[in-house]
Formats: sequence, structure tokens, C-alpha cells
Amino acid sequence: MKKKLDMLYDSIYHKIRILNLMTVILTGRRHRNLAIQLRSGECDIKENKIYSLRGNSGMKRLFVLLCLLFLLLPAFLFSQDMGGWTAAYGDWKMVGDRLVQSSTKAGMAQAYMRLPQSGIMEYQFDVKYVDGGADMFGAFGFHIGIDSAAGGKSWGNGKSFLLWLTLDPKVYGGSGVYGQAYYSKAHSIMDLVHGATDYQLPMDRLKDINLDRMAMYALPVRVRINYNTGDVKVWDPAIPKYYYRFNLGGPVRGGNYISVRSNSLAVSFGNFSISRPSSF
Repeated sequence: MKKKLDMLYDSIYHKIRILNLMTVILTGRRHRNLAIQLRSGECDIKENKIYSLRGNSGMKRLFVLLCLLFLLLPAFLFSQDMGGWTAAYGDWKMVGDRLVQSSTKAGMAQAYMRLPQSGIMEYQFDVKYVDGGADMFGAFGFHIGIDSAAGGKSWGNGKSFLLWLTLDPKVYGGSGVYGQAYYSKAHSIMDLVHGATDYQLPMDRLKDINLDRMAMYALPVRVRINYNTGDVKVWDPAIPKYYYRFNLGGPVRGGNYISVRSNSLAVSFGNFSISRPSSF
């Protein structure tokens, strides 16, 4: 066993020597405090003293472990627990107990989470505005029933459905705020399942909105879907017990992931609750 470990350390040690030599050749620089000299089959470490590592398995182990620590430490320092979410595109991070997408320029920002879905599912969470709405263009949404999540920037998200709230008066007219549902066939193919302006948020509901104060409020989202029939209910965030109902075109195959996303808008998501109601 000891012999096998020594052989493993020797193998890693020689690979690190080669990597260091390539770095010196390409950059012409060495670590400011730790100069590694490579000459005629031996590696010496200079830092006030010179230690020959040739044939010294103990020093080789120490050298390998220090190098591995040096390489891995930044990953531990800069990685962040995102509460089960994985960033696909955009500037995502956890701030307290909220998942925040802070870029106002990312056009297809998205973060996903593994969650098996079938039968009747209900999804609840809230959304808070952060920044990016001053130009009257932006959107956020929620992908459900994703079979295979996109790992990077994408228009769609595998086979899934996207429930979307968009602000775009230049394109759609009217109040400019519309609820939309999209059917995603692949990461690059996604189309509306109804008319783009079928579900408009009335102008009188928007007239008192002040962007400077919007960050103080959380918009509640409640969605229920019956995967066996394709029926969907989306509750109105302002009118108690009132919901919009539509069908996605028939039974929907359950998915393996969900995702939240935004378009040219910085937002935060929180207070997630996912359940399986006994009835639709």
C-alpha cells in the first residue's frame, strides 16, 4: 500500500513539475516567494533554504499536498452554497435566504434546481424587483417540467413550459405588462402557447407603481399544474382567490428540473414552497 501511495505521489509530483516548467516558459515568471528550479532531473524549492527532493518521498508528499492545497483553496474560498440552485447564465448568488440575479444586462439569465415532477404540483414563491426597469423593458419567469436543464445561456430549456411576466410596451402596446406561457421543445426552440397579448395586466393596476419603491415589495407567485391533463392555474397576486386558468394543450410529461429566469432585469426570488395537492 505504501509503495502504491509513493508511486501516486511521484506521478502527481512529476506532473506538477512539468506544469510549472510550462508556466515559466509561457509567462517568464515564477511565484514571487516560492521559486521552483528544474534542472537535470531534480526539483529544488528555494525559500531561504534549498531542499533536494530527489529520492525523498516524505518531501515529495509534502510538496504535492502543498501544491494541491494551493490549487484547491480558491475553489473553497469563492464557491457559494446556492441552496440547491445552479446558475446557468447571469449573475446569481444567495443574499440571506433569497436567490438574487443582479445583472440588468443578462438577456437570458437562468438558474435551475433538480425536482422530480408529476401528477398535480403547486409552486409558490415571491419575486422582488432589484433594478433594470427604468427603460420599460424586462421580464422574469418560471420554467416547470424541465426534462434536461440547460447548463448555459439558452432561449428555451429542454422540453418544458415557461410561465413568463413581461414588460415591453414598445412591442405589445397597451399597459405593456403581459402574462405569457411558452412551450420549450429544446434549449434553442420555444414558442408561445397562446396569443402574446391574451393576458394583459390592466393599466389601472399599474398607474401607481413607483420604481424607487418597488424593491420594498414582494410579488407573490402561485401556480398549480395538473401534468395529467395540462390544466394550469395562475393566481392573481392582488385579487384574493382569483386565478387565471388555461390548458397547455393536453397531458404534459413530468419533468426533472425547475428553473427561475429573468430578462434584462435584476430580481430576487424567495420563500419557495412546492407541494402535491390532492386535487386540482
